[in-house]
Amino acid sequence: MSNKEIKQILLKLKTLEEENEKLKEENAYLKFKLEESQSKRYKSKKIKPPDDTPPAPSSPKKRGGLFGHLGWFRKKPDRIDRIEELRLSCCPKCGSKDLTECENISEHIVEDIVLPRVEATLYRKHRYYCKKCKRVVSPKGSDEITGSRIGPRAKAFAAFLRYGIKISGRDVTALFSKAFNLKISASSIAGFMDHLKAEALPVYNDLLASLKKGPFIHADETGWPIDGINHWLWKFSNKKICFSHIDKGRGQKVVEEILGKSYDGVLISDFLSAYNKIDAKAKQRCLAHIFRDLDKVIEYWYSDKEILRYCERLTKILMDAISLYKEYKGKEWDEKYYTKRARLNDSLKDFSFPNPNKRILKRFAKRLERHKDEILTFLYEKDIDHHNNHAEQQIRPDVIFRKITNGNRSLTGAKNHSVIMTILQTAKLNGMDPIATLEKILLQNKENPFSKILSPPKKGPPFYTGSNIERRGTLSYSPV
Repeated sequence: MSNKEIKQILLKLKTLEEENEKLKEENAYLKFKLEESQSKRYKSKKIKPPDDTPPAPSSPKKRGGLFGHLGWFRKKPDRIDRIEELRLSCCPKCGSKDLTECENISEHIVEDIVLPRVEATLYRKHRYYCKKCKRVVSPKGSDEITGSRIGPRAKAFAAFLRYGIKISGRDVTALFSKAFNLKISASSIAGFMDHLKAEALPVYNDLLASLKKGPFIHADETGWPIDGINHWLWKFSNKKICFSHIDKGRGQKVVEEILGKSYDGVLISDFLSAYNKIDAKAKQRCLAHIFRDLDKVIEYWYSDKEILRYCERLTKILMDAISLYKEYKGKEWDEKYYTKRARLNDSLKDFSFPNPNKRILKRFAKRLERHKDEILTFLYEKDIDHHNNHAEQQIRPDVIFRKITNGNRSLTGAKNHSVIMTILQTAKLNGMDPIATLEKILLQNKENPFSKILSPPKKGPPFYTGSNIERRGTLSYSPV
């Protein structure tokens, strides 16, 4: 075999090796994209490997709590409502009547539920003629809803069961019938929600106005079916206010309608493109999303040293930033902090992907380049989280509700859900009784139940109607 033939064979082998590496790269990339698309459509099921260890020998004693667990014991009630003296006239074992009472008396306290009764109130209204108004007027009862045969407590409790406990309208009627002996139809429950939404809409608008005046906002969204057609449920929240909004779109226009074209605060979100062009004082992108994507990359390219070095370096920069944040949390920033922060910022700006042929790394590099000024914002703005867990926690009750009910059947129900969930979750964030809050709204009290957490308005009374969202009419269309 001549040297020329040997060179041709070696050249062909080298070409085949390069093609093989390229095919491996494309195969791994396609697997990554396939799992990413499946994770959006199907819920991942993590199956634990079988445990080969032999089972522990059976013991008559129950397994106790974890080491160091203090346990929980029911406390003795502060008051005793009823005392029942129990005596015997004959022995319960043999029936003998020859009994002598002992000096010691054993006591056993039992706590049980006493079902409440329905209270029917007759409001006898004395009517008066007003010479100034030239009309007949009459007073209103303290717990009266004009024109309604069901009181505010029942309506507020029904709304709490529907959206707070997340049970169906028919289950609410069954509970009212069995527990309170109050007969209500399922259609009446839907009417309660319509009434509550109409009364709570000014409070809903006030909460949004106050939310936009806060120093930061967490934002997130999830799919929300309306009569089988997918819409989107948006959550905007801080530590005191949680605002819900259901819209047909998932784009930038929705965010602009909620927050306005400019927001004088820090917007904390994931990497959804709808937040990109929103003008804000600063933005913080969720670092947890970057860590999840890095874990997927390492899972599929575990044998590629170049990719592993890239992921390790990026992870180290972000983890060092989080460590610096935790070290100075609640403390005053000093020169040492500023020096470390500047070093981390420079490291992230100089970070780039090592090989443009690694397409998944190119994707990360583009994301870092696009959002390089929105990753370390939590080191420049105090009391800002480096993750978006708060928004995900606030959207979790809606996700559970969606699993149970599969969304809403109508646009009216979607609007009711937005308003009532906003009231309930805001009350929970502030440690307020949700039922009492809904009851105050139904009674049309002049004072907003959330007046203590609302920012003072610039003009006009604290209650107003017709916000930009309501005028826009995002839900006033027929699904096709």
